Amino acid sequence: MVAYRKIETLLAAGAKVKVIAPAIIKEISSMREVEIVEKDYESGDLSGAVLVIAATDDESTNLAVSEDSSVLRIFCNVVDKPSLCSFIVPSIIEKGPIKIAISTGGVSPALSRKMRREIGGCIGDEFATLAMIMGKIRPLVLSREGGHENHKRIFDVLVNSQLIDAIKEGDRDLAEKILFEALGEHIDLEEIMPC
Repeated sequence: MVAYRKIETLLAAGAKVKVIAPAIIKEISSMREVEIVEKDYESGDLSGAVLVIAATDDESTNLAVSEDSSVLRIFCNVVDKPSLCSFIVPSIIEKGPIKIAISTGGVSPALSRKMRREIGGCIGDEFATLAMIMGKIRPLVLSREGGHENHKRIFDVLVNSQLIDAIKEGDRDLAEKILFEALGEHIDLEEIMPC
């Protein structure tokens, strides 16, 4: 299932994915976007690759993939073997436009997963909504006179105001009032606030 999760992440990023393994689990074989090659790994299988993830239970295969990747100067991640990796994959928390990466430098994927669950539990949907609001008003603020310091002050005022609480509580009137006081004009939240 580790390979399946890695493939999902790669596909979501727009990667073209090829899986080479003597046995393919049903979840992966049913992925239409993935090229499946059912066979043992051999040198030469990395031709044309720009990134490789080895997620096998066979240490000799993982070592061969790592060594071949190194020779071909291809980024390689061997799951749970940081010494064989040329890059590591952090645990990711995604809430709308917010992305938080957590890494233990490859020494404890289990700890990374635990931290992702705990930190992710502290980041409510209100943060994603606030980020979307800030993204919508950013061009408006940056188009104003006053320069960087004035723009920064407006963003700081909004982020440190009760706006996040208003969003969390679904209080559109308070959110619009806070925005009006900071910006000096009405902002219609109809499209960007879920409540």
